[in-house]
Amino acid sequence: MTDEPMTNDQPVEDKHQLISLAEAARRYGFNRDYLSELARRGRLKAQKIGNMWVTTSADVEEYIRSREKRGAYREDIEA
Repeated sequence: MTDEPMTNDQPVEDKHQLISLAEAARRYGFNRDYLSELARRGRLKAQKIGNMWVTTSADVEEYIRSREKRGAYREDIEA
């Protein structure tokens, strides 16, 4: 018996590992072109390596949370 913690057979995702915008779009249900536009405008934390934009799952999730906060703010204003 070992002292190592039990883990699932599935690897744990490192949310700070770089992923392409195409992969981010697939994982989170966005269009790749939309994420690319967000990256160019600075709304999504991303970096361009060569001709490919990359981001992290953590950064996409941060964008989603910020979008939800803005939506809640707009609902308060419109009410």
